[in-house]
Amino acid sequence: MTSFRNNSIARKLTFIIAVTAIIVLTTCSIVLVVSQFYSSREAIAHELNSLAGVSGFAVAPAMLFGDTLAAEKILQALETQPDLLSAELYLNNANAPFALFSAHKNSGASFAQHNAAQEPCRKAVFTRQQVISCTQVKMDADILGRLYLQADLSRLYKQLGRLLALFAGVLPVVGLLAFFTAHRLGTRLTRPIRHLASIATTISCDENYALRAKKYADDEVGQLTESFNAMLEQIQLRDEMLSAHSRKLEQLVEQRTRSLSETVQQLSESNEELKDFSYIVSHDLRAPMINVQGFVNELGLSLNDLRQDLEPVLELIPEHKKAAVLEILDEDIPSSTRFITGGVAKMNQLLAGILKVSRLGRQELNISVVDSQRLVNDDIVAIKYQSEQAKAEFVVQPLPQVQTDPYLLTQIFANLLSNAVKYLDPKRPGKIEIWAEDKGVHFRFFVKDNGLGISEKDQKKVFEMFRRGSNHALDGEGVGLNYVKSAVKRLGGTISLDSVAGQGSVFSFTLPKGTRTL
Repeated sequence: MTSFRNNSIARKLTFIIAVTAIIVLTTCSIVLVVSQFYSSREAIAHELNSLAGVSGFAVAPAMLFGDTLAAEKILQALETQPDLLSAELYLNNANAPFALFSAHKNSGASFAQHNAAQEPCRKAVFTRQQVISCTQVKMDADILGRLYLQADLSRLYKQLGRLLALFAGVLPVVGLLAFFTAHRLGTRLTRPIRHLASIATTISCDENYALRAKKYADDEVGQLTESFNAMLEQIQLRDEMLSAHSRKLEQLVEQRTRSLSETVQQLSESNEELKDFSYIVSHDLRAPMINVQGFVNELGLSLNDLRQDLEPVLELIPEHKKAAVLEILDEDIPSSTRFITGGVAKMNQLLAGILKVSRLGRQELNISVVDSQRLVNDDIVAIKYQSEQAKAEFVVQPLPQVQTDPYLLTQIFANLLSNAVKYLDPKRPGKIEIWAEDKGVHFRFFVKDNGLGISEKDQKKVFEMFRRGSNHALDGEGVGLNYVKSAVKRLGGTISLDSVAGQGSVFSFTLPKGTRTL
């Protein structure tokens, strides 16, 4: 069945047509032989019954007068019938035949038992090799006896044998004719399909959608060919449109890539310039601030000298002018110098923060295996005084060893722990928890406190430079978390914040397990 399924359509059609023709011919032959057999039997039975009727009419007078010799002579006339084997004539209820005829010495059969039993006299009874006919012998309305005729069926079987031989000889010839006819018809019928399959295979291999299949006729295969060609036209049109869009997209991608490369180059150059500018500004501006602070100090010393020099003169001026001069010397000028000194200190802090961040992008990383557990413990010891003042409790869970820059990791934890201590709620005991989780490709570290927390509106800006939360009562220049974010990014990680105002904050950052850095 599998081999038949995998054969070509032409072979399948040839096989189906040939097998169908052979089956039809064989069926017709069998039907014809069977019909001939039964029609021949009926003809023989009819002929034998007619012969029995004529013979019975002829022997009726002899039976009436008991003339056995005359009856036998009448039966003897039946020897002209070629298939007749025997004839027996019985009187009613007699066991011995009244007269008989036998074509051969060994042929014939005794019907005395049937006659004595008075069984119904049937017209014709067929056995395997013979047929027996029975007829009643009557004279007017009186039944005188029975006449049995026995005939041979050999001639019938010979005729059937010749007919079967004829069919057996014709069947192969008809089968060959059916095969060749089916082959020719199958080849012609499948030619359009084979052509269509060939075109489809060529298009599949060469992707040449300009090819078209030839239409052979207006039948179903012709309609299929038209549909196939229409489909090819659509595919060709879409392929051309796709090719045009692909070329346009390639050009656009090339332009965008070139533009992006130029933009990246410009950004890189701008970033380097910005780093240089930040470094220069933060470094060079410190000198003027030192000068300002120095002049403020000199101004204080000069003010003291001026105060001493004016002591004798103050005794000579009026009292109301003396009070005004003393207010300027003792209050206004010292207050102004204090404001200047505070502003210079604040500016120095900001410049130090800028210088610290700008140096972060310049310094070369030193990647090594770092024991983060020991590093965090050292950072906790470094802020022991502040934590004791804030009554803070540290809970450090086991931390992993990581491959990173130890200096930057120290700075990250130092800033996060220092901020956690700084922003604890003085109304309740402080608790700071540090732990890490293995996320497969990276570790995520957590620093959690139960401090003042950060409002949702301030959470996005706490990582920006010089930007702080709403609580400005505590000292700070707003650079620490920006530095932490830059350091984590430099090490190839990310940082995030989850905080609720009044409940505390959780800072978490990732570090890759490899040596990937930025």
